[in-house]
Amino acid sequence: MNIPNIITAIRVVLSFCVAILLCIKGDYIATIAFVLFFIASITDMLDGYIARKYGQVTNIGKFMDALCDKIMVIGLLFIMIGLNQFKEWNLFIAFCALITVSREFFVSGIRMLAAKENVVIAAEKLGKFKAIFQMFGLGAIIFTYAIETDFNLQDTKFYEIVFLGGIICLAISTLLCMISGIGYAFKYSHLLKTNDNKREIL
Repeated sequence: MNIPNIITAIRVVLSFCVAILLCIKGDYIATIAFVLFFIASITDMLDGYIARKYGQVTNIGKFMDALCDKIMVIGLLFIMIGLNQFKEWNLFIAFCALITVSREFFVSGIRMLAAKENVVIAAEKLGKFKAIFQMFGLGAIIFTYAIETDFNLQDTKFYEIVFLGGIICLAISTLLCMISGIGYAFKYSHLLKTNDNKREIL
C-alpha cells in the first residue's frame, strides 16, 4: 500500500465516521460530522494528485478510489434520507439516489464486460463533474444540519440558500448520472451483445 492508497482507505473510514455521527444526538456532533466530511472530500482530490505527481498510480489504487467514492456518496445519501435531513425534498432525493445507484451498477457491469475483452474504460470528465456536484450537495446539506442543530440558525436566509444550493447540486449530479449512463450505453453497447455461439445454457 502506497501513500495515495492509504489516503483513499482513510476516506472510507471517515465516511463511516460521518454516517455514525449523523445518527448521534449531542453538542456539536453534527459540526464534527461536517468537518470530517470536508476532510474526506479533500482526500478525494489529494490521493489522485499525489499518485499522479509521484508516479504511484496503480490498478488497485484506481479500483479503491472508485469504490471508496461510491461508498461515501451512496452510503451517506441513504443515511441522510433515513434521517430525513432533506426535509420536504426527501422523496425527491430518494429517487435521485435510486438513479445514482442504478447508474453505478450499470457502469460497473460495463467495466466488468470490458475487462473480459481486455478493453480499458477510462474515467470520463462527466463522471468527475458528477462527483464534484455530489460532494458539494452532500456537504451543503450536512452543513445546514450542523448549523441547525448546533447553532439554531435554521430560520436565516443563509441557511435557506445553502440548503437549496445543496438540493440543486444533487439534482444536477443526478442529471449528469443519467447523461453519463446513457453515454456509456451507446459508446459500449457492443459489449452488451451476446455471441450466440458462446451463449451458455443455464
